[in-house]
Amino acid sequence: MLMVTVIIFLMIFVGVTVAWCQIYQMHLHINTRNDAKLSGSQRRQWETLTDAYEACSTNQDEAHFDSIAVRLLGGEFNREALHIAFSQEGREAYGAPLLRRKRALIRTPSRQGGTQSVSVRHLLFFKTRLPSINIRSALILLVIANCGVVQLLAAMSIYTIHYDVSISALQWVNQPAMILLAISGVVMLNYLISTLDAYLHDLYQVRKLGQRAPVFH
Repeated sequence: MLMVTVIIFLMIFVGVTVAWCQIYQMHLHINTRNDAKLSGSQRRQWETLTDAYEACSTNQDEAHFDSIAVRLLGGEFNREALHIAFSQEGREAYGAPLLRRKRALIRTPSRQGGTQSVSVRHLLFFKTRLPSINIRSALILLVIANCGVVQLLAAMSIYTIHYDVSISALQWVNQPAMILLAISGVVMLNYLISTLDAYLHDLYQVRKLGQRAPVFH
């Protein structure tokens, strides 16, 4: 029984460490170059498109870039938007997010004059418009607050070694296994928040691209 308790306390310590690492990883993700977060195939597409754009800028041969963009991305994306997305100035802000989320983007009729707007398919039948507000700061604060909750739970695990919490609604903290379970849940929640942050920020950047030029024809 003593050995099990020791293992549980060690796992609580690991959970606290992971929670702190999650803040660091989220900060690192935000401050890492966008193209470094592309998958293998996306990275190859990125290099091909940026090299083609550089070549077309040098040789004034836009048709070469356009043909490669159609081959890699399809013909539905607007030529002007792609030129902005993979230019030297725009590729970090728009090109990488567009490559990551291109399969989720769909063209939908706008209410105004039959023009086209961009929506995103999150799941098989769930669609929304692109986010108009950048909530990254709020999500970062939420991850930091959750890390504080983990610290509090870890402190309670030490406190309850010698003292019992008598409040009925909080008596579960007297059991280290329950505290470990709660910490694991918060760590998983932080992971989901970090994933959501990366996803929504990409979609927000696509919306900003659409404000400069229509994303679709």
